[in-house]
Amino acid sequence: MREFLGHNPDAQPSPFQMYPRTPAHAATRILGKWHRVGGPVRAAKGYRGADAIQRPAGYLAELLFEQACELPACEMGVLLDTGAECQQCRYRETERIQTAHAHWVLAEQRAERERLSAEAAVRRQAEIDAVYDEAAEENVRRDAVRAARAAEALETARLREELAAQHPELVSVGADVPGPRDGAGRYAEAAGRGRQAAEEQRVRAALVATGAYGSPLEEEVRRRMRVWKAERRGEAQAADLAAVAARPVGAWPTDGHAQDTEPPF
Repeated sequence: MREFLGHNPDAQPSPFQMYPRTPAHAATRILGKWHRVGGPVRAAKGYRGADAIQRPAGYLAELLFEQACELPACEMGVLLDTGAECQQCRYRETERIQTAHAHWVLAEQRAERERLSAEAAVRRQAEIDAVYDEAAEENVRRDAVRAARAAEALETARLREELAAQHPELVSVGADVPGPRDGAGRYAEAAGRGRQAAEEQRVRAALVATGAYGSPLEEEVRRRMRVWKAERRGEAQAADLAAVAARPVGAWPTDGHAQDTEPPF
């Protein structure tokens, strides 16, 4: 290293005594050449290639003193005495050409990646558009089915009304409900299965007209019928309470026992 830096008076005359180098030159030579020849890989312990570096220190010394140009003042393409580029080895010119080529290769690779990315984005967008188009077609088909079912339900209701008007005897009439259920409350005269079936038909027709079908339709019909039955039971219980309150004292059967006339009767 002293000889390379020009501080070894006992060494034989060499280019480094004539034109001493600096530590920066030494670092540049060692690092550049060491990585250029694949030193970190070839000097690794697990490397088994024929070109393995067994003694890295000696190999680095060879790299340090290796002089590619015949001119002693040339240091990696620059003349140390004048600072001009060396026209003998043209190291700097070659380096510029290699650098430009590397930049061109990188630009080509970047352009290819951008082109592939753009094509992939177009394909993804096409796939997304296809899914949306398929969903839109499915919605149109379902709307058509809902409209057809709603029209069918309306036509069925119209035919039922027309049939009922032409043949009143076919209309099922529930049994008369005695007591207060026929009184001022004006409860429906129809009762039993006929009344429930009529309400279920009305609910189903209304839901079909909104586009419901399948399992959701049946579940909603069952839910609304449960609510309807609960309301009817409430009306019946209220009517029974009204009937109890309206009966005169002593009107209930007592099986031969005297009925108490005191409050709360």
